[in-house]
Amino acid sequence: MRDVLRHTHPADRYGAAASGRGLLLVPSAFAHKPAPPVSAEEPPLLVHPSRGVATLWTPAPTPDAPALVSLLGAARARLLDLLGEPLPTIEIARRFRVTPSAVSQHLRVPHATGLVTRARDGRQVLHRRSPLGDRLTGRAVSRRSTVCNRGGSHT
Repeated sequence: MRDVLRHTHPADRYGAAASGRGLLLVPSAFAHKPAPPVSAEEPPLLVHPSRGVATLWTPAPTPDAPALVSLLGAARARLLDLLGEPLPTIEIARRFRVTPSAVSQHLRVPHATGLVTRARDGRQVLHRRSPLGDRLTGRAVSRRSTVCNRGGSHT
């Protein structure tokens, strides 16, 4: 018989005819050994231990600030660190003492790679670190809805 699923563990012998029904493989973080279906009437499936389960409970590595500077460059690393709150281009330029066009150039790559997001607010474009940027810098920011009104205060 070629189309038969057999599980030959001594404690739980199991056999089911596949009969063209296929075989569903189900990885599970909670299975410590392969487990067949409960009854032969169920479609053929095999629950098995998934790979890398031990890493599920390992804490994420802490970001390394010098490595971030090596990756992005000092100016972009400082810029990414600053953008925990939404800021318009002109305010970023004022804080860095550079021109708005220089800020736009420095934001091009972080925006293209998903580290920074943009949102228009009237005549201004607000820049903010994305969740990916938060993880990269190790700065978790509350993602409650933050809107900047034209007066500059946050609500």
